[in-house]
Amino acid sequence: METDALKMYFHWMQKAPHLFTNDGARIVIIREEERIREWERQKQAELRARGAPVSWASIGVVLDDPHIVVLRDLVEFPGGYRNGYIRIYNRALLENGAAGVAVLPVKDEKILLIRHYRHATRSSHWEIPRGFGQPGVDAPTQARKEIEEEIEGVVESLVDLGILYNNTGLEGNPIHLFLARLASAGRVEREEAIETYRWVSLEALEQMIAEGEINDGFTLAAYARARLKGLLPHRT
Repeated sequence: METDALKMYFHWMQKAPHLFTNDGARIVIIREEERIREWERQKQAELRARGAPVSWASIGVVLDDPHIVVLRDLVEFPGGYRNGYIRIYNRALLENGAAGVAVLPVKDEKILLIRHYRHATRSSHWEIPRGFGQPGVDAPTQARKEIEEEIEGVVESLVDLGILYNNTGLEGNPIHLFLARLASAGRVEREEAIETYRWVSLEALEQMIAEGEINDGFTLAAYARARLKGLLPHRT
């Protein structure tokens, strides 16, 4: 009988087959249940001998969260070595939505930054608005929603800055980057631990980046794309 982890794994394999394709792959996903089971048994024996948790040998969906899904695939590397390999997806991507968005807001030659307390780092960061996607919601719609919810912003227009893969060794999420030209901004959404926001010139933004005051990857990526496309306000 299939474990819940493997049963859910085959569910996603059917629902999102493009994420399990081996076409042109240098790291091949082993998709046959019998081969997966055989490797699990061998790995469990090895882990027991080492006194390590046998759960480390489980192939399938190892975390099924309201926001993210963590897979452990059985893969074969170019030299023939096989092992479990973790990858992470935002649930929205698996349910026909955008994985997530990050939005660089601009108005009157200024760029808006929010001061956001982040649980993962246990500290506050200057960054641009961003958020998880939602099932069935496209990226532009999600981008406008994030601006509205986080800073009560009114978007005049959106410019698509392309896709960012935040961590190609772990995350498979194509995050959509946008530049948003705003008509206005209001209050911050304190329920999401946003402390405040500030408008900065391009020169001030670049100084914050150079001095390490801005260390959020989404913000750095959106700035770089917009700067190289000539979309940011001129330096003063």
